[in-house]
Amino acid sequence: MIRLTAVIELEGHAPRALTHEFNQRSFTVGRDGSADFQVPLSTISRQHARIIESDGVYVIEDLGSTHGTLVNGKKLTKGEKKVLKDGDIIELTKAKVTCNIEAQKLVSAEPGEGTQAIAARAVQGILGRLGDAKGEGPYLRVLNGADEGVRFPFAGTLTEWNLGRSKECEFILNDPNVSRRHATVKKDWSGFVVVDLGSKNGVLVNDKPIKKPRRLKDRDELTVGPVKLVFIDPDAGLMDALKDVPGFEVEESVEVEGLTNEPSHMGAPGSADGGEPILGPDGQPLPPAAADPGAAAQNPTPMPAEPEEHFDDIDPALLAVDKQVLPVEWIFVGVGVVVLIIAALLLALFL
Repeated sequence: MIRLTAVIELEGHAPRALTHEFNQRSFTVGRDGSADFQVPLSTISRQHARIIESDGVYVIEDLGSTHGTLVNGKKLTKGEKKVLKDGDIIELTKAKVTCNIEAQKLVSAEPGEGTQAIAARAVQGILGRLGDAKGEGPYLRVLNGADEGVRFPFAGTLTEWNLGRSKECEFILNDPNVSRRHATVKKDWSGFVVVDLGSKNGVLVNDKPIKKPRRLKDRDELTVGPVKLVFIDPDAGLMDALKDVPGFEVEESVEVEGLTNEPSHMGAPGSADGGEPILGPDGQPLPPAAADPGAAAQNPTPMPAEPEEHFDDIDPALLAVDKQVLPVEWIFVGVGVVVLIIAALLLALFL
């Protein structure tokens, strides 16, 4: 459910607030009586903007309004769709609309239930989803362009998925302004990380260009060239239930250290579309051999000869072997002594 609260500020008048809650999948905002959320201002178009819900994600688009639509201070371009999050501010000229989005909780607290009990049910839910072959895992959904609505699931045994317009990519984006191999998403024990592969037009996460590998969180918005995608993790609600439990803290850092744009299993850093430098950890372009694994295989770099070992430099004490009798040998010695004693006693009896 989403609740919109519009505050109208006019000179000489006290601010006026309008609030409305929506459960439907699609609704419009405008000054006309036919709009689902009517904001009676002459500066607002009759049908100003539309908000659409899908997979629990709300997306807003401007409907060609006269004065435009801003989300958190940034104006939407023609045809642009923007993911809305709880607390976002939509500006419609002299009206500011606050979004309150209530996500459906997969694990809700029962009256008098402690944190540990909530965590236990969350773990049970996660294990149940892991055992459910039909359960839907994390995926990317395209928000605009020719592939709008297409889902790219992170399924199978892969741990890396390449995004680009090349047919060799796992997630193919049909746009000429997307590089052949534009970005890659890597899976690790903590979730998913997106890495820019030295693309021409870059990668943005929530409208911010990434310079380093970036950890993805549920409902993060990715911009790959001109194509926008949203990262959806159906299990995010289960993980939220664990965030207050010691040992299950959610990672707040979004940039990931120690990961570079090294070649994936498909040789992702190639620059077949020409002119796409592949950057190393220091930010400098990699040499051709590093950027093209195939070329490195054809022209292997000779390995340096291993240095000769100098045993004179080794402490002789470390090479000394203390010749002690092993415990097993002691057992045989003891058994032999006992046998000799018994034999001596028998001889003494018969003699």
